[in-house]
Amino acid sequence: VRRAGSRVRIVAQLMDAETDRHLWSETYDRELTDIFAIQSDVALHIAGALEAELTQDERSRIRKEPTGDVEAYRLYLLGRSCLLRWTEESVEQGIAYLQQAVARDPEYALAHATLAYAYIEIALGMVGTLPATEAMERGRAAVARALALDPGLAEAHAMLAFVRFAGDYDWAAAEAEFRRAIELNPNSGDTYDTYGLMLAALGRYDEALAVQRRAHELDPLAHRHDVATTLLRAGRYEEALRIVTRVTELEPEFINARATMGWAYLLCGKPEEGVAQLERAAALAPDSTLLLSQLGQAYGWVGRAEEAREILARLEAMSRQRYVSPYHLAYVYTGLGEHERAMDWLERAYEERAGGVYGVKASFLFTALRGHPRFTALLRKMNLEVGDSARRATAQPH
Repeated sequence: VRRAGSRVRIVAQLMDAETDRHLWSETYDRELTDIFAIQSDVALHIAGALEAELTQDERSRIRKEPTGDVEAYRLYLLGRSCLLRWTEESVEQGIAYLQQAVARDPEYALAHATLAYAYIEIALGMVGTLPATEAMERGRAAVARALALDPGLAEAHAMLAFVRFAGDYDWAAAEAEFRRAIELNPNSGDTYDTYGLMLAALGRYDEALAVQRRAHELDPLAHRHDVATTLLRAGRYEEALRIVTRVTELEPEFINARATMGWAYLLCGKPEEGVAQLERAAALAPDSTLLLSQLGQAYGWVGRAEEAREILARLEAMSRQRYVSPYHLAYVYTGLGEHERAMDWLERAYEERAGGVYGVKASFLFTALRGHPRFTALLRKMNLEVGDSARRATAQPH
C-alpha cells in the first residue's frame, strides 16, 4: 500500500502458501475516497479465487461501507491502534481518536462499538483512571448506540455480550450474543478473543483455548498473549510460560505479556524470576494500579510482606488522587493472606462491576480464597455454580 496525497496504490496478491502458486493479483490506483470500494473488490475477488460461495447477505456486508467519511475512518484506525498497546496514555489517546471519529460521523457504528470496548476494559481495570461504574455505563451507552445504528454489526453484538457477562453476570445471554456475532462475522478476531475470556471465566478451558487460538490466527497482532493467560487458569503452567516467553521476545515492552510471564514463573515454582518479571512490568507502566497491585500480591506470596504493605500504602495514596479499583486491592490482601480484607474488597468490586471480578471463580490469583463462605456467596451472586471448574491452579508459588 502506498499513499501519495489524495491517491492510494494498493497491490493485492493471493498465493497458495503450500505450493507458492499465484492465484490472483490486482493493482488499484485510485483516489483515497475509494478505499472502501477497493476493500470490497479485493474481498470479492479473493472469495472468487477460492471458489467460495457467498450468500447475498454476505455480499451485501462486504460491500457495505462502514462510514462515508474517510477522515473518520482514519481516526478510527488510529484509535484502534492505540488501544492495542494497552497503556494508560495509549488508551486515553485511542478514546480521543474514536471520539473524534464519531464526532465527524455520528452514525459510524463500528467506531461506537470500539469505544464500548475501550470503556468496558477500563471498567475491568486493565487501564485508565475512570471509576468502574462510570466506565461501564459509558460502555453500555456506546453499545446501545452502535446497535441502534446497525443491528447487524457483529462487533456491536460482541460488545453487548461483553456487557452481559462482565456487567450483568448473565452468562446465557452473553453466549447467545457471541454466537450471533460469530454468525454475522465469522472472521472477527476480537469476537473470538472476548468470547474466550468468558469461557475461561466459566472454567471451560478447552473451548476458551480453541476460540482464542482462532482469534490469534485471525489477528495475531491484536491477540497475542491471551492464550497464555488461559493456560495458566487451566493449570498448564509450563506451556503458558513457553508461549508468553515467545511473545515477550518479539515485544519486550508489552507489559501485559511481561506480567503474565511473571505469574507463569511463579506458578512454575520459580519465585525469583516471577517477581523480577512483575517488577519489570510495573516499572514499564508506573501509573498502572493493576500491575502495581499484582506486584504487591506476588511480594506477599513469596514472603516479602513489608514490600507488599509498602505497595498498599502507595495504592492508598494514589486513591486520594484518582480511582483505584477495589479488585486491585483484593490482590494484595490475598497475597498477604488477609482473607477477610480481601473479601471486603472483592465484594465492593462486585458492587461496582470493577476489575475482572467476573472471572474470580477460575482465577489462579484467588486460589487461596476458594472454600471461604464469603467467596462462595459471591460466586452465587454472580450466577456462577460453585465447585464445577475443573483443573484449576492450586499450587502456591512459595
